[in-house]
Amino acid sequence: MTDTAAALRNLARQATRFPHFRDKYGKVDLEGDFDYTDLPEMTRDDVTVAAEQAAAHRPRSGSAYLFTSGGSTAEPKLAWIPTEMHLGELTRHWQPLTDTDVLANLASPGRLWSAHYCYNRLAELAGADVIGLGYVADEELGQWLDFLTRHGTTAVAGTPSQLERILLFCERTGHPFAGTLRVGIWFGEPCGPQLPVLRDRVAPGLGLWGHYGSTETWVIGHNGPGCPIDTFHLLPYQHVELADGAVLVSTLHPGAVAPVIRYRIGDRAEEVACPCGRPGRALRVAGREGSLVKFAGTLVSPHQLVAIATELPGVTAAQIVLTGAAGIAERAEVLVVGEAEEETVRAHLLASQIDLGFALRGDDEEFTVRRVDSLPANPRTGKTPDFRWAQAD
Repeated sequence: MTDTAAALRNLARQATRFPHFRDKYGKVDLEGDFDYTDLPEMTRDDVTVAAEQAAAHRPRSGSAYLFTSGGSTAEPKLAWIPTEMHLGELTRHWQPLTDTDVLANLASPGRLWSAHYCYNRLAELAGADVIGLGYVADEELGQWLDFLTRHGTTAVAGTPSQLERILLFCERTGHPFAGTLRVGIWFGEPCGPQLPVLRDRVAPGLGLWGHYGSTETWVIGHNGPGCPIDTFHLLPYQHVELADGAVLVSTLHPGAVAPVIRYRIGDRAEEVACPCGRPGRALRVAGREGSLVKFAGTLVSPHQLVAIATELPGVTAAQIVLTGAAGIAERAEVLVVGEAEEETVRAHLLASQIDLGFALRGDDEEFTVRRVDSLPANPRTGKTPDFRWAQAD
């Protein structure tokens, strides 16, 4: 038995100290060289139950944060993360900061969110200084960039949307802040091609560093300036399976509070060789799985529509606004940033979606395109979603 197989077997056996996993694995023989793939996949609801039982059953050998592991309009789904957040191990493989940096942390604190505390701790381990700023609204951007420039800021941690807003502001106004930056740490949402293009134009000295994961699994993989923005090097303590392209994660870190075993993170990916040349496994994340919406009598993927729109010359960013409920859209509006003509974008999208184009033939009101100066972001998290739902008039 390989070391990894033995570690996976031990992880499954240890999980049965929690009542939830004793029931979940009741029909699986955990003795001997059992096939790890016989274990049922773990869902987000499983994570929440495991988090609740971990609080009652785990030995008090260390402190932990309780974070929310997914947006919800009802009860938040929960996950326990050690207060050291596995960063001692992560920084042996990925540490964008040095002790000469000053980091502006744009992640908001509180509300059971994790990123603010993670990047403060990352800076602490590097010996860097931190300005825990949180989210900055558009109308406040100029005065805060003045403040950050005065205090010698060299690094920014924020969502790709936040980093883009900063660079666009600097490009539009000539603000010197972009020229002081050497590190951009991005998180929270996929990084599209527009950020590297904007960086090359406005702040060529800015290295982009990202990591891939979730609150449930914590960090799964990481990338740096020599890596494509959709490709991530896997951490040694994360065991990743690809089941028909879907990402399943088992966390082998000994400091994990609650078990994460064959957790279906909700993404599609493929194993690749990263052009940076770093050894070990790397994944190219292809997008979310199962994100289909019924519209005009057919199933469409809003994420795919956004990707197709941004491939068109003259479109730098896009977002889909759906009107309807319960996964059924009555109307769809595509917001695009850039110089491409609205009719050109609409025709391009419909040509790429044969079923949708046929269903909408002759109907211009159900599926429209509108040019905007910028896409609306969530002011609490700084994320700009690929699509959002709007209420009917």
